Amino acid sequence: MIKEYKADIWIILSVTLLIVFSIGAVYSASSYYSMIATKSGDSDYYAKLHIGKVILALAALFIFSRIDYKIYEKYGFWMIIITILLLIAVFFFGITKKGSSRWLPLGPLSFQPSDIAKYTLMIYLSVLIVRKKEYIHLLYRGYMFVIGYVILITLLIIAQPNFSTAMIVFGTSILLLSVSPAKPKHILFTVLSVIPFAIIFVLNKPYIMSRLDKFSQFTSSGKVGLQLDQAIIGLGNGGIFGVGPGNSYQKELFLPEAYNDFIFSIVGEEYGFIGTVGIILIFVFILIRGYRVAMNIEDDFGKYLAFGITTIITAYAFVNMSVATGLIPTTGVPVPFISYGGTALIINSAAIGILVNISRNAERKENNILNKLNTKR
Repeated sequence: MIKEYKADIWIILSVTLLIVFSIGAVYSASSYYSMIATKSGDSDYYAKLHIGKVILALAALFIFSRIDYKIYEKYGFWMIIITILLLIAVFFFGITKKGSSRWLPLGPLSFQPSDIAKYTLMIYLSVLIVRKKEYIHLLYRGYMFVIGYVILITLLIIAQPNFSTAMIVFGTSILLLSVSPAKPKHILFTVLSVIPFAIIFVLNKPYIMSRLDKFSQFTSSGKVGLQLDQAIIGLGNGGIFGVGPGNSYQKELFLPEAYNDFIFSIVGEEYGFIGTVGIILIFVFILIRGYRVAMNIEDDFGKYLAFGITTIITAYAFVNMSVATGLIPTTGVPVPFISYGGTALIINSAAIGILVNISRNAERKENNILNKLNTKR
């Protein structure tokens, strides 16, 4: 009798737990700002918007978990073409916020094409690695064609400008290529070639240099700028067990972006060291389960795509948490599934849905192998 396996329930439960937890976290972190920023003084304003997006995110997770992931292999080329067009459209029709044109209007909402790009690039890279597996070890016949898409997407994101997202996307792409048949020396040459251009870009961007300068001050003297200073104070206030849900002091306009980029600090203040370690462990668990899916599936496209999706999501989480704890300079990268909604929450949830669908097929492959072994016995 063949046992029927289902999708990886642990990935579903872990992500759902983070999303549900985000409702309380966003409500607490945004309540004071909502009261000041809205004409009606509604402290629930951002929380209510977030809840609406949470519902859409959970729906996206469910819907995409039911769609056969192989369809993305079939339409991967058109997905990357549409992504490139969206990234270009930002420069002509984009909404500018804080000096960056990263958003496109979508009715009453707006979205960042870069949020879509990080996943469509993983999809198309997986397609290319599979289709060119016989040639990807060759520099001109295979590798150059594949890395060309990575560089193009990275440059379009950098030009917005969105340096931190571009670096995460580029880094994840390099990691994905490193587990492919591509030659390590070609990958190393790519990284070494990019470094000088990245340095020149950073040196010519005052906002990045300012972040690096503040971080340098912190590492040398412990004195930092407003955001990082207040973020670390928030974590320190929390101690071991925290000050309790809703009792954060830093959310009262002391910490900018408290409900978004720096929500991890509010979590640390309200839930303490125990709460922050819990969040970190959940993301580590998602990383392990996601890589387990990649290792267990026989289909190469599913293997590479599972690896890419898992790496992107956990990279965002660990970069954000590293910023909040003062390990790296400020980046403006949110925590997946916990930071204030936006379309990023929905897109990330859809990506997890794809990973869940891959896990469903991975379990079936694993089951088929076991049955073959049992038959031989």
